[in-house]
Amino acid sequence: MGLRVREMPRPPGMPVTPFPTGSVAERSALAGLVAMIENNPAFCNRGVLPEEQERCYRAVVDARRLIGETAELLPPGTPAEDLLAAMRAACRKYISEAESWDRRTGRRYQMPTFVFYQLLGAFRELLGVHVWRLAEAYDMEIEGRLNMIFPGSPE
Repeated sequence: MGLRVREMPRPPGMPVTPFPTGSVAERSALAGLVAMIENNPAFCNRGVLPEEQERCYRAVVDARRLIGETAELLPPGTPAEDLLAAMRAACRKYISEAESWDRRTGRRYQMPTFVFYQLLGAFRELLGVHVWRLAEAYDMEIEGRLNMIFPGSPE
C-alpha cells in the first residue's frame, strides 16, 4: 500500500518543495531509487551484531552508488539533480564519520556502540528529508516502512 507524501501531514518547518512534477521517465527512475532505498538494510531497525554493523556500512555505500547511477539516468538540469547530490553527500558523510570513529576506537568488528546508532540515526533523518522532498516534488508513492525516516516521524 503506497502513501503519497503530498497527502501526508507536513512536519513543522518543512518548506513546500517549489519545483513541479517531472517527466514520466524521471519519475520512473526516481521511484525505482526510492524503492531501492526502502529495501536497503541501513533502514531496518535491526543492528545489534557486529556483522549487522558492517552490513549497514556496505548498504550505505550501495545506496550512494545507486543514487549516483540514478542521477546519470536523468537529463542535465533536472530539478532532482541537487537533491540527489545532497543524498550522495549524506551517504559520504555518514561513511566517513562512521569509519573514522571505528578507526579511532578500534571497534569496526565489535558490537555497535551508542555512537554508531547516533550516526546512523542522524543519517536516516537527513536522508529522510531528502527522500521526502523528492517524493513530494515528483508526486511519488512510497511504502509505509520508509516514512519511519521522514521528518517528524514518531518512530
